Amino acid sequence: MNSRERALTALDHREPDRVPVSFGDPVYSSIFDYRPYGYRALCAYLGITDYAEPISFIDEGSTVSNVDGRLLVRFGADLRCLAPGSSREPEWLPDGGWRDEFGLVRRKHDAYWRSDDHEAPLRDAAEVSDILNYPCWPDATDPAIGRGKLEEARAIREAGYAVMASPGWAGVVFHTYAFLRGFEQWLVDMYDDPRFYHALSDRITSWDEEYLEAFLPAIADEIDLVMTAEDMGTQLAPFMHPDMYRKFCKPYHARVITAVRRAAPKTKIIFHSCGNIYPIIPDLIEIGIDVLNPIQPHATSMEPWRLKRDFGDALSFLGGVDIQELLPYGTREQVQDGVKELIDTMAPGGGFILAPSHQFQPDVPPENIVAMYDTALEHGRYPLPTGSADAAATARVARSTRAVDP
Repeated sequence: MNSRERALTALDHREPDRVPVSFGDPVYSSIFDYRPYGYRALCAYLGITDYAEPISFIDEGSTVSNVDGRLLVRFGADLRCLAPGSSREPEWLPDGGWRDEFGLVRRKHDAYWRSDDHEAPLRDAAEVSDILNYPCWPDATDPAIGRGKLEEARAIREAGYAVMASPGWAGVVFHTYAFLRGFEQWLVDMYDDPRFYHALSDRITSWDEEYLEAFLPAIADEIDLVMTAEDMGTQLAPFMHPDMYRKFCKPYHARVITAVRRAAPKTKIIFHSCGNIYPIIPDLIEIGIDVLNPIQPHATSMEPWRLKRDFGDALSFLGGVDIQELLPYGTREQVQDGVKELIDTMAPGGGFILAPSHQFQPDVPPENIVAMYDTALEHGRYPLPTGSADAAATARVARSTRAVDP
């Protein structure tokens, strides 16, 4: 199979020739250009010295946007990302920060660009008119959004890769709300000022819908997946009770999914959320999510085996290799064992694309990234070894009975 056939077969809940893998996507499998390891260390480890100077996605931390194609080939990456264009450049500020098209100010903190709540531009807004009169709503009809994207999508597809369209902020509602209003105020508004809350949520979602209509229809026949993203959980629990999610968030997520379906009806839709979102996964299935990402295995109730058992018939999964403990601190052998167990758990029957459980952070040694992908390419070939699912279950039980979980 070529990469596209492999990915689509897995997403159709069938077993391809091997488990598909992802590397280099900005949302969930990119790599930081930052010490002590990062992109440059990975290239050096693999003997690649003539790579282009890394360019960072400034709204994704210091993750690399121009990952060398030799790394993608080396790791067998089956997906390629297609991002929209823009005619607007960031506005750089005298203190080294920058202001984006939404009017959000971001400043560098180590490897990360952060937008602080005290600078949220709508933090002090009190009336719906403040939303309507806000001067920094970006132009969702900018011709640059889709310029050249049909040709780019066709080139990726003709090269044999699956095409994943990532519409950026147009796949997000409540991160945008939290940045504009402040994270704490986003949650408080639901209780204290529902009228304002729904007015701002509606304005953001309407912008998303307009942007998706500008980006997706022209490329709809050439793309395979569309990424949406909305972190809705902490390590321990969702940000809110499921009833609150259903009242205040789900209707807007449903509108975004409907807009994607309308613009690109043949695609699979990915939903990215860190943290524990287990209680709202049935809601995500109900509104039409096809693929869940990034599968944060140390978050409460988000263990891969649990998700596969409870939702594997309705969802595919993308991600799962732990970046909190295994990749930064594990030995090469532990990484190999962890990847094998993940494959044995998630891959039977298809429905799984292997990737890290978020971006490769600067603390991940390059040898562990290489071990992760080499193990996936070798161990992930179908048919999987006889008894692999039983072996994965045995490994889970063994871990659960240890006095100290690694």
